[in-house]
Amino acid sequence: MKTILSKLASIKYLLLLAFFVRLFFIYFQYSGDVGNHLVWGRGALEGTLGFYNKSFSGFNQPNYPPLTILLFSFSAWLYQLFQNLILFINQAVPLFPSKIVPLMETLNMQAAFLKLPAILADLGIGWVIYKLAPVKKTGTKLLLSSLYLFNPAIIYISTIWGQIESIPVFFILLSLYLIKRNYLYSHVFFTLAILSKQTALWILPVFLVLWLKNKPLKVFFKGILLQVIVFILLYLPFTLSLTEPFKLYLETLSGSSALVSDAAWNIWYFIYPPQTLDSTLLLGLSIRLWSILLILSSVVFIVFNLLKKKISLYPSLFWLSMVAFFLQTRVHERHLFPALVFLLLINFKNKNYLYLSFTGLTLYHMFNLYQSLALPFI
Repeated sequence: MKTILSKLASIKYLLLLAFFVRLFFIYFQYSGDVGNHLVWGRGALEGTLGFYNKSFSGFNQPNYPPLTILLFSFSAWLYQLFQNLILFINQAVPLFPSKIVPLMETLNMQAAFLKLPAILADLGIGWVIYKLAPVKKTGTKLLLSSLYLFNPAIIYISTIWGQIESIPVFFILLSLYLIKRNYLYSHVFFTLAILSKQTALWILPVFLVLWLKNKPLKVFFKGILLQVIVFILLYLPFTLSLTEPFKLYLETLSGSSALVSDAAWNIWYFIYPPQTLDSTLLLGLSIRLWSILLILSSVVFIVFNLLKKKISLYPSLFWLSMVAFFLQTRVHERHLFPALVFLLLINFKNKNYLYLSFTGLTLYHMFNLYQSLALPFI
């Protein structure tokens, strides 16, 4: 019995169970954004050079950074590989169930393959939470990982919707994990985070503090140079220019919306009617400008307290994520995701406060997600 329990009390078995839970839900539904991801992935397979200038009739212009586009194209390639393999086996083996062939051709199956990178990132986050958890007991570490891995809001975003929020967060956590283990790799993984989704930039101020505190200025600038190199290299398949990558990236920072809230339950959502543009004036200034001023002042306050050691690392990351979601305009409902992850890593003296806070934030997030896109349709 002890042997069985010790095996169950292992992060690898927990990850395996979490993977199978996601496989159970992966096929049945997906959000409309996955249609964009499918088209972009196929488009990148046809050729990446000049990709960001391509138009896809009936779909959005590509607005994700290159790493995510490459992951979409890899997923599309993997789908095609499996589809061809199924066709080959069906023809070669008479006993093979032929109904799998039309199943493979459905849009749901294609969407399922597009969800795989985010699902794998989910598992990666569960593993890094286990490694970074500010507790010594293995059981508590596993519990914290479980709260993430089996969280309904997390599964809803990556496995049912097919959104990619977990990918940048996974790279952010890896960057944190490596700051004292391999400083330059920490810079590399943060670059991968911002090249998977622009929302990773929200917590850049905290990382600048960490990088500067952990190494001399000379080594810090080596890390920044390495980031620039990685940034340009990942854009190379899309543009052969050394300067255009920065232009392309900056063009996507404004987001795909100009609303005060794009379905996110933040302060602007509760103050203004739906479809209000953030160019609307408030006391002589646009709401967009008010949100930027509020965020900048909040970031300065958080970073100042981090430098003065009045607030520690994970609370600062949590509050930056909360500020970005609740004070910024043009925010989507799924952008509360990082706050859930960082909340799990805060070292509460009384763990009951952590569990209560995490449950409350999860419910708030889940209801917001479901109100925005009620999947399954019931």
